Amino acid sequence: MACYAMTFFFFRSYNPWRTEVMEIQSFLIWSILTLATLFDAREYKIPNQLIMLGYTVGLFLNIQCYHFVGIFLFIVKGAFPILTLYLLYHFKGLGAGDIKLFSVMSTLVGVKLTTDVMITSVMLAGVAVMFLLLYEGKLSLKRRLHYSFYMTAAYFILQFK
Repeated sequence: MACYAMTFFFFRSYNPWRTEVMEIQSFLIWSILTLATLFDAREYKIPNQLIMLGYTVGLFLNIQCYHFVGIFLFIVKGAFPILTLYLLYHFKGLGAGDIKLFSVMSTLVGVKLTTDVMITSVMLAGVAVMFLLLYEGKLSLKRRLHYSFYMTAAYFILQFK
């Protein structure tokens, strides 16, 4: 009986599909973040088509992993960054595209990693603003930061922790 239980636990915990999904999630979030950074650097805007693609893929992967519960998890994961960062958007500290990009990231890689990326990207952007302040002697209000770059950098840094 114990042998059966151990065998069941091993096969239950080993899921090659889950490993494959994690690799797909990693590839997709890297692709979306890279494209968002390029669009943000060029046009100061993250296209809604890219956000919708990310949401569609996030919904599909959540359904693949968690079946019908995945729909509920998708909604919760997607709403978390929007609710968390609303005040920053309201006071013009963060753009709507950046918040939507965090939301897409959350549906793909989860709330915990997205929260870590939020904190790390704020610290990276703060360091960049400090260097600009020291270099120029004043902070130009006309200068706008491409926040998607800091998001991508934070995600990259957190892959090696």
